[in-house]
Amino acid sequence: MWMQLGSSGPLLRSWQQFLLAQQLLQAAELGDTGACAVFDEATAAATRRYQSLHGMRADGIVGEQTLRQAQKDGYAAVAVLPEYTLLYGLRSGASDDWEHPAALVHAPSTFAASALSVVVYLHGIKNNIENVVRATPADEAFPVADLLGQLGRAQRNALLVVPELHYNFHNADPGRLAAPGALRSLLDEIFARLPAPLDGLQTAALQRLVLISHSGGYHAAAAMALGGGLRVDELYLLDSLYGHEEEFTAFLTDTLAELATGAADEQRLGQARRFFNLYTRGGGTAEQSRAQAQKARAAAARLQLPESLVFTTDEPLAPEALSDAKVVIQRVAVGHSELPQTFIEPLLQRSGLAGGPG
Repeated sequence: MWMQLGSSGPLLRSWQQFLLAQQLLQAAELGDTGACAVFDEATAAATRRYQSLHGMRADGIVGEQTLRQAQKDGYAAVAVLPEYTLLYGLRSGASDDWEHPAALVHAPSTFAASALSVVVYLHGIKNNIENVVRATPADEAFPVADLLGQLGRAQRNALLVVPELHYNFHNADPGRLAAPGALRSLLDEIFARLPAPLDGLQTAALQRLVLISHSGGYHAAAAMALGGGLRVDELYLLDSLYGHEEEFTAFLTDTLAELATGAADEQRLGQARRFFNLYTRGGGTAEQSRAQAQKARAAAARLQLPESLVFTTDEPLAPEALSDAKVVIQRVAVGHSELPQTFIEPLLQRSGLAGGPG
């Protein structure tokens, strides 16, 4: 995201507004709209003045050192686009990658902050957050999940948060997202930096939190589900059980216990946790998922749970056949890359998320 003479892009306006606030750039230099389409000489000169004031090399290039200092002075590094907002340089993000956004946030047109729920999506390896939200790929090498479209069609009142793990990299390392309390820290920082009309959101007001992991997102998902500092109400593993079976089984066990205590109370049952593990034949998680299904059936029998609450099958099912049970471990009739694009909408429709108004 570095900016210099001749640069353009979604962050340019926010950087120019920051220089205006620092009284290093004059509004008259930016024209009638209050921003230039490109990083012009006036912006470069103001940048050099800012760098000199803080003892940095005055080269007029907005790089990592300049951005970190600007953050201390209140620069949010936020790009507001038509369908979503990008946040750069999050201290609670997975890594210190300043070149790419650290998180993407999308609010459906009917989103009501008064009933705050959040869906967090963790993408797999060799992908990036701006690609997975799309309906069609920017590059055929990177699969999409159509997250914006599926959340909209599901008509659920939830904010979508997509943290970056490693941009287009063959690495599932969760970085700082594996630290204790990382999920709370991430959402706290994101909420603090969101511009209007999403400003003022608080994690303390969260009513429901859904965590979705596809493929290599499992490392971060395991840490967030059990030690992220916030209660995860629903966990969806999409061909993502490559490891951390102990952690995910612990979440499953807690879910079954909640279902057992709330089985006779419809309101408590509706607020209980949910767990879905959808796997494919060739994605590399089938064996672990079958073993997990066996544990789920045994635990459900011990707890004498109604059969309607737990569903497992190794028969491949289509999206329209997705069970309405609260715990579901099933094989699906699509491929590994197609799973998120096909099943997130029906998952959200069956979730405990409230419907959007209107």
